[in-house]
Amino acid sequence: MKKWKNVSLDISYSQVNVFNTDVQDPFNDWTDTHVKQGFSWREGSVSFGALSDWECEISVKLEEDIYENENAIRSIIVPFYVEDNGITVASILSEEYIFDIPKGSYELLFHAIPLESGEDGLYPVRYELTFVRCATPKPRILKYDDELSPPQEFCMEANAAI
Repeated sequence: MKKWKNVSLDISYSQVNVFNTDVQDPFNDWTDTHVKQGFSWREGSVSFGALSDWECEISVKLEEDIYENENAIRSIIVPFYVEDNGITVASILSEEYIFDIPKGSYELLFHAIPLESGEDGLYPVRYELTFVRCATPKPRILKYDDELSPPQEFCMEANAAI
């Protein structure tokens, strides 16, 4: 439907953060449950666990439907309500990129796709962030790797990291 130009992001603290551009204190604290499920979520902000603390490629797009990516080793969907000024994608201590996603209710689909294998845990990854309009979004995990052990019930609250 719509795709923005891919951007390069230096990952730090093992997380990719997506938040409404106007959110104060946009980064989230993580509990053990958050680590196991692969994301830390609160209204207006989500932090996804990254595969590697390395330079990565970020792809942002709008689509009509949720889709699977056979190359992804981690695929997570969370509810996300976009406010007036779009969303920002960042990592801790990194550059920030703003995308003009239209205001509304979405399912945000996160795909993590390793681009190379890395024995030392440092390797490039492409993260696809896809916004799909949805009146009643629900969190779920489509695919996960050995690093995650999702709980029966997702933790859908987090505190701001201050």
